[in-house]
Amino acid sequence: MSQENVKCPEKGQTEKELLRRFAREFPRTQDGYANRMHGYYYLKHLRLYIYHMKKKMNRYAPNPEEPVYVGGEASEWDEEAVKMAVDHSNIMASGLDTNGYHAKVLIPKDAKKFYTIGQDVDMPDLPKTILPFERARRLVINSKEEFAVTNCHCREVRGDKACKPLDTCMMYGEPWISFFEYHNPDAGFRRITKEEAIRIIDESHELGRVQSAFFKDACGDRFYGICNCCKCCCVALMAHNYAKAPLFSSSGYMRKVDREKCQNCGNCAEVCSFYVPQMEDGKMTEGDRKCMGCTACVDKCRYGALSLVRDDPTVSEPLDLEAVVPVYNKLEK
Repeated sequence: MSQENVKCPEKGQTEKELLRRFAREFPRTQDGYANRMHGYYYLKHLRLYIYHMKKKMNRYAPNPEEPVYVGGEASEWDEEAVKMAVDHSNIMASGLDTNGYHAKVLIPKDAKKFYTIGQDVDMPDLPKTILPFERARRLVINSKEEFAVTNCHCREVRGDKACKPLDTCMMYGEPWISFFEYHNPDAGFRRITKEEAIRIIDESHELGRVQSAFFKDACGDRFYGICNCCKCCCVALMAHNYAKAPLFSSSGYMRKVDREKCQNCGNCAEVCSFYVPQMEDGKMTEGDRKCMGCTACVDKCRYGALSLVRDDPTVSEPLDLEAVVPVYNKLEK
């Protein structure tokens, strides 16, 4: 059967039309072609990609686990291409200037604004105070586009040990949604409303997950989804926490501890995805890591000892669309 006659689900596009739409997101440069090839294998075989990434991260994890591959069959060529893409990402992930796959931590109310902003946004170059990386800093939002959610493949590769629920990875924008849907019909994919997206964020936050906006060079050097990550399963968090790869940038907020109210219960250390607070000799310490401002510990503290404060605005600012977009538009004029 020719490409022209293979219809993509729901959207009615042929595979060839979908590939053309995908190709238009990348410039016709050497880097553009390389990112396009990387993106093709990343989105087509995302389960396989995460499987091999997990195997790589095991060398750094204190308690490595053999991953379980749950995807469909892949050709020997596809498998080798995915391994090459994984190796490339790992090599580039060591510094802010080379890393093309990274995330901005969001407090829940800022994460919800991605679904409620109600206007188109195209910011080709987010300020360094918001996203400190050199690459993949474009934010594109089409207010009329559909949203989607899929199973978290980082959780799937843990098999029976996976945290629940699985369907918490939210894809945003085209052509990524239709391309992924076409190639991964059995990955728990479904299109969702903004109300369901907000529900997923609320429920994930209640479980102590980290809301993060992900950017990737292989997805047009731009934002392509919001994940609700846990330190138990997330391969990106493993790379950030154990391999010291700078994958996550701060939300622009930090936790503040009221020592008079703190009861040294250890609940904040248990819920923190970045291992900031530590229990030492029965007392809480801040350790040697900087708080990323996800707010999970603040809302889980039973004694009201934690509050959220703004970080140094010259170093880290929130990705608050209601504040950032008007300022950006004014600068553009």
